[in-house]
Amino acid sequence: YSADALRFTLLSMSSPGTDVKLSEDRVKGYRNFLNKLWNANNFLITNKCDFKKTNKVPKISLNINKWIYSELIETKNKIQKNIEDYRFDEAAKNAYQFAWHSYCDWYIELSKTILYSEDKKAKTEVKEVSAYVFKQILVMLHPFIPFVTEEIWLKNKFDSNKNFLMYKNWPTGKIKKDQSLKEVEKIIKIISELRSFKNELNVSPGSFVDVAINKIAKKNKSLVNNNDVILKKLGRINNFFDKEQDKPSATLVISGDIFKIYFDENVDLNLIKENLQKRQNKYQ
Repeated sequence: YSADALRFTLLSMSSPGTDVKLSEDRVKGYRNFLNKLWNANNFLITNKCDFKKTNKVPKISLNINKWIYSELIETKNKIQKNIEDYRFDEAAKNAYQFAWHSYCDWYIELSKTILYSEDKKAKTEVKEVSAYVFKQILVMLHPFIPFVTEEIWLKNKFDSNKNFLMYKNWPTGKIKKDQSLKEVEKIIKIISELRSFKNELNVSPGSFVDVAINKIAKKNKSLVNNNDVILKKLGRINNFFDKEQDKPSATLVISGDIFKIYFDENVDLNLIKENLQKRQNKYQ
């Protein structure tokens, strides 16, 4: 599975005072993590992201870029502290969570709506920020997976002087907390909760839904309306309605807001209701 996959597995399982119960499945999982990094790099190359402008922090104005940059600095601080405290397992988990989930799963998915749009200024900013953050991910992951990170670094010619990644310093920077970070987190939460809800009801994750938002707070309604393109694409939503529809629905509560979900006709809500009632009776 490669030296890097094994090394990352051993680091992530090295909790103080416990023996490592090595599992081949864990090694396979971290091999998949290396593949994820490789694919993310290919995605950046395909979208012509500029690796030459990554020596300093780009100018950031878009909300998703502010969010990923703040996550980067926060993660860097956590990893640094955990390494200094000899908690290599926690440091590895911090790096894994940020690289796989925050960057690959969410940031890249959210950025696609901009990369495939006609807004040239926003596209340029996303290309610069995505390349900059990916470069810093390689720097942070290098102590854990030196071979793959060095290979990607040299392949992309990240250093104009052709220096190796092993000589690079860690990213520095401060986070400016503002409302935009919370907005991105809310969007991610709505999409995540909707996906989990479908899974819970055994509804196909690829199916589309309609959503009534008449019962959510006013400020959150404007958030939904301002980001409806992203929410529709990633949440697989056809329409947002300002009033309830006269058809069967399921109610989803997210952070105190009530969303009414309307599924395709092929979803039998009565059957789902019966199954939920059976589960309820069983637990009681």
